[in-house]
Amino acid sequence: YLTKPIEVADLTRALDQRWLAADSERPGRVILVVDDDAETLEMHARIVEAHSRSNRVIRARNGREALAILQRVPVDLVLLDLMMPEMDGFGVLAAMHGEPATRDIPVVVVTGRTLTAAEMERLNRGVVSVLGKGLYSLEETLAHLDAALERQRKLSSDAQRLVRLAMAYLHEHYAEPLTRADIARHVGLDEDYLTYCFRQELGVTPIAYLNRYRVNQAKSLLTQTDKSVTFIAQEVGFTDSRYFSRIFRREVGVSPDAFRRA
Repeated sequence: YLTKPIEVADLTRALDQRWLAADSERPGRVILVVDDDAETLEMHARIVEAHSRSNRVIRARNGREALAILQRVPVDLVLLDLMMPEMDGFGVLAAMHGEPATRDIPVVVVTGRTLTAAEMERLNRGVVSVLGKGLYSLEETLAHLDAALERQRKLSSDAQRLVRLAMAYLHEHYAEPLTRADIARHVGLDEDYLTYCFRQELGVTPIAYLNRYRVNQAKSLLTQTDKSVTFIAQEVGFTDSRYFSRIFRREVGVSPDAFRRA
């Protein structure tokens, strides 16, 4: 999973294997990768290269640099961070929307920022996917890039907006004992239709997304505090520490204690 900080050695091995298996016959695309963190920028560039050996990757370290590139180079896709100096990702999106030459370029936002409902609303123009750092595997991320490049419309604009509002609700209330019914009620959707929309937009169910988000929060607490696993489980919304450990192992591949020791 694409955490920040990333387990660089593990990802490098996975990317090397994926690049070797990449289809060299797939049409090459020009993809602009924008992130102010050098390590994350390189990681995302390598992910794009793993998508197709023919892809041309252009790197930008901030929003102003990204816009300068967009003015002179035809780009097929932008992979955009939101938290950057000089001009953040929201500024880039606003500027792109204001120019006829760039307003239709698909954008995939990859961010470690906890987005509010208001911020999610700001991403409804031109952003085809919002991917939280640490929540998606390499293959899932590549699938999102593929859909963006092929301009595959997964949901109506209104359904996509409601999924993103549900995501923001989960980001704010993840530590509470949420159910699928709670999430559906908040955005005014039928439970089954909510699940369908989440699967179409994110590739996972609402509860699976919630558990991934909780595990990602737990990873930070495990590395930055000496709190017990039981305490951390409760802090991130799990009422049963054994269930938390089982979900954690499934998502991360090791137990919470082993993750902390590493």
